[in-house]
Amino acid sequence: MPIFAQTILSYMDIRRGCGYGKAVFESAYNRRSRSIDYAAPGIYHIILRKHPSAQEYGSLAGDPAIAPGLPGCAKVERSSLGRILQKEIYDWPLHCTALKVYQYVVMPDHAHILIRVTKRLPHPLGTYIGLPKGAITRRWRASAGDPAAVVFEEGYTDRYLHPGRDLDTLFRYIRENPHRLAMRRRYPEFFSTMRDIELFGSRWSAYGNLFLLRDPMKCAVAVRTRHTPAEREAFREEWLWNAANGGVLVSPFISPEEKAIREEAERLGGRIIHIQHQPFCKRFKPEERRFNLCSQGRMLILAPAEPLRVERFRDACLLMNRLAEHLAYGPRLIL
Repeated sequence: MPIFAQTILSYMDIRRGCGYGKAVFESAYNRRSRSIDYAAPGIYHIILRKHPSAQEYGSLAGDPAIAPGLPGCAKVERSSLGRILQKEIYDWPLHCTALKVYQYVVMPDHAHILIRVTKRLPHPLGTYIGLPKGAITRRWRASAGDPAAVVFEEGYTDRYLHPGRDLDTLFRYIRENPHRLAMRRRYPEFFSTMRDIELFGSRWSAYGNLFLLRDPMKCAVAVRTRHTPAEREAFREEWLWNAANGGVLVSPFISPEEKAIREEAERLGGRIIHIQHQPFCKRFKPEERRFNLCSQGRMLILAPAEPLRVERFRDACLLMNRLAEHLAYGPRLIL
């Protein structure tokens, strides 16, 4: 059994008896994975979200047509609340010397923070996330003269960076958040236009949000016949946990079990790269379900530019599963 499957099975044993269902993952924003020791050293991608009643943390400025990092590129001009947020994130290690901020970006309605825990913490990581959140809220209440002002949604999202993940890719992903948001706002048609691209030596057409190819938190979904029932449930838990916490599931979703995982991930607000074996027709437009997901930026559909040269459908399935694994775990794509 794969090591990470054993880990997830241990996690399932802890939760045994609590049941499994949609509600478990819909509340995942406030949930922590019980398979992770949050006091141990490691690297975490933390997302804090703005409360609906709070002032926006900033507004977009700059030109999305200019490449990120160049003068005049898209950026977020921080509001007074956003400046408080930025200062407290920068000073976060003052709350705990074992924490190091690697990268962060303050967006209009959320903030991304990449932090490293350099040595074992006396308390779980959540304790140290609550300290700057509390400080920000207190400073904002004093500044706004409103003792009841709310800054954040309750809780936070965490993504543990497993060994082997490309740290540079995550740095870039966080840094370029303003560029992606500006592109979506200025060029909404960009996310519904079919494109012909090269992926690992073969030509594919794409419909939907191409930025999903750059997301560093992708997982390939493939239910194998050799998997035991326990392994299948372990993988299912892992994939749905990833979807509920902002990751991207990549697969042709062929078997009934894979389709059920895709449908559950979609209900949880997850993001999908769907690989199909048939080329797009001349005036391709997906059915309503996939079209809506594409228009929301939550789906990318990939199809071969030319019919696959295979004798059996099984061979096409194997090829698509290999592509999914390349996209999820292979070299970083430059698009």
